[in-house]
Amino acid sequence: MKKLPFLLAALVSLSLPGCGSREEGIRLQLKLSHQAANATKATGTARNFTTDRQEQITLTRASITVNSVELIPCPESTALRWLRELSPVGTAHAHTASSPLRLGTPSVSSLERPDGEPLTLGVLRPPPGRYCRIHLVFGPADADAEGLPVDGSMKDRTFVLEGWARPQGDDALQPFRLESSGVMNVELPLESLALSAEQLESEQWLTLHYDQWLNGTSALASDAATQVLRNVASSTAVVASP
Repeated sequence: MKKLPFLLAALVSLSLPGCGSREEGIRLQLKLSHQAANATKATGTARNFTTDRQEQITLTRASITVNSVELIPCPESTALRWLRELSPVGTAHAHTASSPLRLGTPSVSSLERPDGEPLTLGVLRPPPGRYCRIHLVFGPADADAEGLPVDGSMKDRTFVLEGWARPQGDDALQPFRLESSGVMNVELPLESLALSAEQLESEQWLTLHYDQWLNGTSALASDAATQVLRNVASSTAVVASP
């Protein structure tokens, strides 16, 4: 029976990080930039590129809403997971709009920023541990979204793209406008992000490759917005901090 207090103490110590306790000083800044996949940087507001269908595109406006970002811990060992399940302490997890592992306030990112210049999505205060994946949701901006244009043009919208397109073999430029209020998720691997009291300040950078947004479709197609929504998610990449 003497072993029981020691077992309970071990269970409690293992459980506490899982219920949201954290080192108060740990801060993880999440930053989002945009650039062409070929790493060519543009500094003006317009972006010129050619799609995989050889359609020449000039983007004169592009705004994307990141609805939420969540860190996902690395899988626990079987033994540790078993101990957590046995513990009467700390097995519940709150599901709120924002949490130490989740940013729940939407942010609107615009091509008005130069390529490579980051937008700070927010700061997470995660518990110590290893994190192997990051989950992003692209969805409509609400009235409280960070970076919402003053004219309200992005409210209830996931993206708005405007510009000019020249299909292959056509000499004429044609204007286009695409928008969507759809929702799309993407989950990206991290290189085992380790957070501890020895590393209180960290950054995680993400980038959007805008020259991939119109692949697999035409900017002039009636259903282009559906494909663009998929492409926005799939164009997202984890990048190293500069």
